[in-house]
Amino acid sequence: MTLLKNPLLQRVLLLVIVYAAMAASVTNFGTTGNAYAILESSAMLGIVAAGLAVNMMAGELDLSVGSVAACAGLVAIMMSGHGLVIAIIAAVVPAVLYGILQGYAIARLQISSLVFTLGTFIGIRGLAYVISDERTLSLALSDLGISMALRERMLLIFSPFSLLMIGVLVLTGLLLRYSRPGREIFAIGGSRKESRAAGVPQTRPLVLSFATSAGLAALAGALASLKGGSATPGSYETVLLAAVTAALIGGVSLYGGRGSMLGVLIGVLTLQVLLSGLQLLGAPNWAANLATGLILLAFLGVDLVNGQSPVADAVRRYSLRARA
Repeated sequence: MTLLKNPLLQRVLLLVIVYAAMAASVTNFGTTGNAYAILESSAMLGIVAAGLAVNMMAGELDLSVGSVAACAGLVAIMMSGHGLVIAIIAAVVPAVLYGILQGYAIARLQISSLVFTLGTFIGIRGLAYVISDERTLSLALSDLGISMALRERMLLIFSPFSLLMIGVLVLTGLLLRYSRPGREIFAIGGSRKESRAAGVPQTRPLVLSFATSAGLAALAGALASLKGGSATPGSYETVLLAAVTAALIGGVSLYGGRGSMLGVLIGVLTLQVLLSGLQLLGAPNWAANLATGLILLAFLGVDLVNGQSPVADAVRRYSLRARA
């Protein structure tokens, strides 16, 4: 019973329950082919969610990740004639620089990231339309090998894209846990005032968190567009909501200071197993949205009961004062 009180194990149990329910309801749901499809659909979301989770752990939220992914996808398609590596570098490097500038501005101006990134979300989306001249850009016939390489099935259920997602999550998790900048991100996310009093830098962790969210969003957008063979300026509008949902299901706190990349992976897989099963069952779109919302609310309720949110802390303090 004590183990079941572990938040991470609770999320693993949810994933197992959702997978078992779908396997019992959908014919051939448990095949390696469907596992490959689930991991493929998880790849872009997992990379974006990893970057956004770092941002959330710092107590911030980058609303511009969908626009950054769209811009990066367009740049990658435009640069695809120079090869996969050059296309990805051309898409990711400007995004990282943008993230550094955005994080520095938010830290120095001490402005709400929600307000600031709402503006950049609109501005970067406009830039995407300028870059593409309001057109859909597609890979040249000579570059279609890039798309095929990213789709290649490896090790039964993996592709280069899904393996990269796992690698990004593992590397990001190790850096957060064992590096000084990673510990600083958790510190400022847990409490700005206390971390400042303890001598923790306030600007560097914010710059790093926004550079990470922008860079990984660009990486995901570039790879997804190259894999799909085309990019549009209005693409990836829903990736922000899906990434935040996956991170929250995985135990990342919107209030900062708590979360793990393993939890993010579990959240992403839970979401994609649920959506894949409902799609195979022929459920309407509203059913998928309703089921996702119910799972998210259920885990927010668990966090409240477990005392892992500021609301729970306030309720606990009120109860203590009432008893006193």
